[in-house]
Amino acid sequence: MPAVWLADPGALHLERTLASGQTFRWRWETSADGGNTALGVVGRYVLRLRHDERGLWLLSPRTAAARRLLIDYLGLARPGGGIRTIEAALAGDAILAGVLAHTRGIAVLAQDPWEILISFIISANNNIPKIGRSIECLARALGERLSEEAWAFPSPERLAGADRPTLAACLLGYRAPYVRDTARLVADGRLNLSDLRGMCLEDARHRLLSVPGVGEKVADCVLLFGLDQAGAFPVDIWVQRAVERLYFRGRPRPLREIRYFGRARFGPLAGYAQQHLFAYARSHLRDGARPRRPPAKSSDQRLIAAKAWSQASNVRSTSASVCASER
Repeated sequence: MPAVWLADPGALHLERTLASGQTFRWRWETSADGGNTALGVVGRYVLRLRHDERGLWLLSPRTAAARRLLIDYLGLARPGGGIRTIEAALAGDAILAGVLAHTRGIAVLAQDPWEILISFIISANNNIPKIGRSIECLARALGERLSEEAWAFPSPERLAGADRPTLAACLLGYRAPYVRDTARLVADGRLNLSDLRGMCLEDARHRLLSVPGVGEKVADCVLLFGLDQAGAFPVDIWVQRAVERLYFRGRPRPLREIRYFGRARFGPLAGYAQQHLFAYARSHLRDGARPRRPPAKSSDQRLIAAKAWSQASNVRSTSASVCASER
């Protein structure tokens, strides 16, 4: 059976998306024909993908169910024109238009909120390679085996019952009690993640901040990557650096002020803007790098971007509802 075609390569950039700090369960392999293949675990599926000039391909498993899962996971089924419409809208910001020249194609993945919650508790004061190793260790120790080389993310019940040596072996450090306590909250029903999906952003954020090990950045990551709240704007050291250097001419700003700035400036697309700023900072704003100011936009470009911004805002406002309007 041939590989299953998934999407037009002109919009989604698979490598940039999988390297954008929102998922930790993918790796790249070199195939027998010399091509690069992405291998990852999503739910109970072990997936292999390839992206080339012809499109995005599902190599295995080649089933209709796996194809549907991936289309949802990669955000390809979202209404309103998808990545192209969102990026055209973001380009209405002159500075972000310059960033997009280097970061186009990043999707916000639709992920399991339980896995995202634990993953980002682990991410606190951590780095991406070590986060990935800890998550893989938890899956091997407590998750269901899916193949010879892959395990599912552990259930809340399994993680809630984990002993200290098991968690310590997964290099969780001081985060281990937070992980286990949060798992117990979910396992016994005191924290219902499905309920959070139906809340407005601020109410869901307030509830998340009461969870052990969840601070402001972790809460915003769970909102954006696990609960489809595209108005969330997580701020880490990379986003802080991008905003300070590109928007405040290098002047230091408090993290909370940057979060408010991002949400106010980018509105219901703040989370998408955050992903591009994060990717740009990691590749272009490392210590000592000087940012380039983007070129001025023509009046036609501004008109096109304004129209796209309006379209995308209408689409995303349904998932980034304003609390005041619900009361």
